[in-house]
Amino acid sequence: MMSIRSRTAALVAGSILVLLLLGGGALLVVIRAALTAQFDDALAARAEALRSLTRFDGTKVEMDFAGEAMPRFVRSGPRASGAEGSEFFVAWVQSEGAWRVLERSESLGNVEWPGEPLRDAAPGGRDLDLPGGTLGRGVVVEFIAIAEHDEEGERAVEGVVAPKAATAAGAAQTPPRIRLLVALSRGPLDRTLAIVGWSIGGVGVTLALASVGLVRWGVGRGLMPLSDLSRKVQALGPESLSTRLESRELPNELRPIADQLSALLARLDEAFNREKRFSAAASHELRTPIAELRMLLEVARSRPRTNEEWHDTSGRALGVLDRTQSLCETLLRLSRAGTADALSDSQGRAEVNPILAEQADRILSVHGGDVRRLRVESGEDVVARIDATSLASIIGNLFDNALRHGDATPDDPVIVRARSGTGFVRIEVRNSAPALTGDDRAHLFEPFWRKDASRQDRHGFGLGLAVARTLARAGGGDITARLDEPDVLVVELTLPAAS
Repeated sequence: MMSIRSRTAALVAGSILVLLLLGGGALLVVIRAALTAQFDDALAARAEALRSLTRFDGTKVEMDFAGEAMPRFVRSGPRASGAEGSEFFVAWVQSEGAWRVLERSESLGNVEWPGEPLRDAAPGGRDLDLPGGTLGRGVVVEFIAIAEHDEEGERAVEGVVAPKAATAAGAAQTPPRIRLLVALSRGPLDRTLAIVGWSIGGVGVTLALASVGLVRWGVGRGLMPLSDLSRKVQALGPESLSTRLESRELPNELRPIADQLSALLARLDEAFNREKRFSAAASHELRTPIAELRMLLEVARSRPRTNEEWHDTSGRALGVLDRTQSLCETLLRLSRAGTADALSDSQGRAEVNPILAEQADRILSVHGGDVRRLRVESGEDVVARIDATSLASIIGNLFDNALRHGDATPDDPVIVRARSGTGFVRIEVRNSAPALTGDDRAHLFEPFWRKDASRQDRHGFGLGLAVARTLARAGGGDITARLDEPDVLVVELTLPAAS
């Protein structure tokens, strides 16, 4: 695939080429029209000169054409009939409704041209074939002959009947109509137009070739910030995730990209650091039971033991193994909670009230069996769109966290409320937590995080809320926590409602 630089350069160069073609074509048309009009004006001036030589004395029309005065119409040397550069004229006079030749240029020689009077006397030039087959251009004018009849020099104007002139016999005649054709070879005009056309084409091709190089250079210069940004991104690695891309000096088009990449780096850096903390905490939690198990076995092997002593040691070792197995299963569930396996049953239906009652009985039996320490308030039937097993695990972890780390008593129990709204199900767990602060709330869902006072709890790993939130998000919901006055922790589970 073409690079952005090559594609942009090709598009810009192609656009410039099209503009040059259109501009050159338009310029050629304008120059052609101007030169042709100038050529026609020269022919019209020649026709006007010949018109001024036409006289009507009352009985006949004469054209006082003198070859010496107008040598361009004389047949001589290279200006012979049909040669390029020859100029021709033919004048016709209208007599009794018909046209007859009044005068013709010597350059025509004996050639009968154009054969008959042109019927179209409209003003302006026209292309026509000259004697000898060359292409020429001509101008046709039609006028009334100038009448000469008195001392004051009155003349008839075109379209107006002139005063009648006395003839030798006392009769009078109207000045006749004259049609005049003046023609000239197009050779000089065509050569000039060809020179102009080739000049425009040559300049256009030169500019097009130059524009390709200039556009490529300009695009390269314009894309330098993008290349610099690409090199900076390419140099990033796991060890440089704390790097941030400076966007203030970048063009406006690249600033959003740099800002988004910096935000992505920040999220990746946070994720990597979180994974490092998780790995370190998991290693620490696993190292403790392994070291304890090793100590038990080394002490047991240090001297001979009775059966009762071995039985006691093996029981303590099994307890350590049970704790280690529980921790490993919790870690595995936490790692799998956000995968496709956890999402496969996200379209399931779970009755919330029975699961709340079941998990309340289970957790209370673990924490002493005093039912007064946990109260479930849910009168309506609530159905969530989540797998029942995942919901049971989420609620079990929330109940266990509230009873294990909260300050629940029969007089101040954990209160659970469940309700449904438009498209959602909300379960709220409230418990007294005087030891928690606002800073602690930000760490509640971090794996292995526990308050210092609970670090000696051998039955917890600090993973309950982390597992619950991960399972909730995998099912399309979320879990949030807030501190209400006075010193009450509220953990709120929100899930999509089943339709």
